[in-house]
Amino acid sequence: MAEKVVFESARKADADMRQARNPAEDKSVIEEVDKVIAAAADTGATEVHLEPVQDGYTIRVREAGGALRKVNEIPERLKLNVANRIKVLAGLDITKSRIPQSGYFKMVVGEKKLELNVFSQPMLYGELIIIKLSYKVSATLRLAQLGMHPNVLAAYQKALARGSGLILVTGPPGSGKRSSIYASILEILKPDQLALGFDPVVKYEVPGMVQGKPEEKSEYTFAEAVVGLMRQEPDVAYIGEISNDAEARATIQGAFAKRVVFARMTANDSVSAIQNLTDMGIQPFLLVASLVAVINQRLVHRLCTACRQAYPADAGLEREIGFKLPDGSQFFRAGGGCPACNGSGHVGNLGLFELYRPSEELGKMIIAKEPVQSIRARAFKDMSFTLKVDGINKALAGYVSLEDVLNCL
Repeated sequence: MAEKVVFESARKADADMRQARNPAEDKSVIEEVDKVIAAAADTGATEVHLEPVQDGYTIRVREAGGALRKVNEIPERLKLNVANRIKVLAGLDITKSRIPQSGYFKMVVGEKKLELNVFSQPMLYGELIIIKLSYKVSATLRLAQLGMHPNVLAAYQKALARGSGLILVTGPPGSGKRSSIYASILEILKPDQLALGFDPVVKYEVPGMVQGKPEEKSEYTFAEAVVGLMRQEPDVAYIGEISNDAEARATIQGAFAKRVVFARMTANDSVSAIQNLTDMGIQPFLLVASLVAVINQRLVHRLCTACRQAYPADAGLEREIGFKLPDGSQFFRAGGGCPACNGSGHVGNLGLFELYRPSEELGKMIIAKEPVQSIRARAFKDMSFTLKVDGINKALAGYVSLEDVLNCL
């Protein structure tokens, strides 16, 4: 475990510290909180959950892209004081335990700089506390390292080379959308260009890009901040998640200038993302004119090659996936674990990708407001490589399990 742990609270008044100094500032409480968060940071966890039970807290962590895993327990005698210590660090009001609250603080663990967003929620046996960890590191992952199929990668690079328009990256929460956008920006950014980014969470610092995020007490809405960012006339802009009509309008307007605009959206597929934008009031002809490409993606567990287990693909599996497979095909499942994967059967994550590039025919269908089912059927026909095909190919190659692929579609 890292030896050096330094906390830097944000938006925390001195009065709050005096109010909580006893007993939330007790040495044993401080050490317990330090130990919990430092241990999570050492493993690269993205979340720490303090889940209230009758006799204390159950502590679970979510490692990058993975499931929650129990790591420890906090006894009842420390329960309230540990909760208050975390709330003080995050600038929350420790006198209010029956309403949801959210806050923020920074910390350093060893050589890692982190930003932590804290959420508290009253539950049956006390406050549920969830800490989301963001690691302040420079973005270094490149497009070729994301795991895109060569055909998808080549088509996407061609879309990026256009030099203007909207690039939309979609998928469920935790599917790696930010990482794909950062890698895309690194792919096209030139030293003589102005690149500006505005995102609720700055997960990575992109070299050569000026980045910002909304502040809780700011008088500006996210959409107003995006409009202000576009007035600076960046060559490359990244504006984070589109979640309402004002943000959608600001995004589309920004994409009409001679610039590349990247944005995220939570959606199951490319056509759903397009439908979401039209439902937010974007005129279909404006959307068709500005949209360059939509990346739809998922994250799945990468199998450990040292202990994975092979099994043959039979007729039942072919019916389930809807594909005729070559004779002798086999899939793989996670093994029982080994030293190479620390007993988990998995080593990190791998992305599944599909790329939609608007065709003239599909653009006409969107402008004519044809049914979503018809648009989706046409879009999948235009795609040479769908998310399902990418996943099955990677499962056949032994990178991921077929079960994980089918569960994420």
